[in-house]
Amino acid sequence: MNEVPPMDLLRFFPLLVVVSALGWVAFKLLVREVIVPEGFATLLYRQGRFVRVLTPGAYWFWRRGHTTQEVDVRQRSLTVPGQEVLSQEQVGLKVSVAARFTVVAPEQALHRVQSYTDALYLTVQLALREEVARHPLEELVSGRLDLGQRMRERVAEQARAFGLSVEAVEVKDVMLPADLRRAFSEALKARKEAQGRLEKARGESASLRHLANAARMVEQNPSLLNLRMLQTLEGAGTSSGHTFVLGVGPELTPLARKRPGTRGPPEPEPEPD
Repeated sequence: MNEVPPMDLLRFFPLLVVVSALGWVAFKLLVREVIVPEGFATLLYRQGRFVRVLTPGAYWFWRRGHTTQEVDVRQRSLTVPGQEVLSQEQVGLKVSVAARFTVVAPEQALHRVQSYTDALYLTVQLALREEVARHPLEELVSGRLDLGQRMRERVAEQARAFGLSVEAVEVKDVMLPADLRRAFSEALKARKEAQGRLEKARGESASLRHLANAARMVEQNPSLLNLRMLQTLEGAGTSSGHTFVLGVGPELTPLARKRPGTRGPPEPEPEPD
């Protein structure tokens, strides 16, 4: 075999470099690199027609006839602030709502509606008006009605049609007119005071029942009174610097009750006139 002299290789080296450079330039002009980052999805189109959804990674396509559109598929929040709504009693109030959602079907989110965020905003607005109008004002203000959960069930079903998954709908604030706020504050204060009086009355009734039971036990067993007195003296004896004077008549002791014949002190003789 005839070997190519090294001098001939050196002579063709610049030509090889030029050919490689031209090939690389042609490749960059004809082929396009698409990199999809984490948390996003990219829609691929050929001649304007949807082909498929690209997951995170690197892709190569011919530049001619191929286009892409990126969609954020991370969880997002949508706030619907200060909506004027009417309750069941036709009382106006302002309600602020926040919704958390995720794009789960990017092709539906871009192809079914013009703007999926605007569509979700309108869906939350309508659901809020319908739910508030179905319930009385007291339930809305007191929090006994889980308004957010009811709205989520309604909104999630409609948002699923254009590729969204609604994780939660939460009521941020319920604002009442000034006169209604004062009325609810006074009603709440009166309710708390009535509850406090009821608890106090219950405590007094329980205390009276205990006293009545104690009196009945002392009447049946008079010796309990002496035991109670001894307990009181024992507790008082632990502290120093105090003097206790107890006056106990013979009628309080059980020994005196056992001697009915015992006479009291002699009566003084009447003085002569």
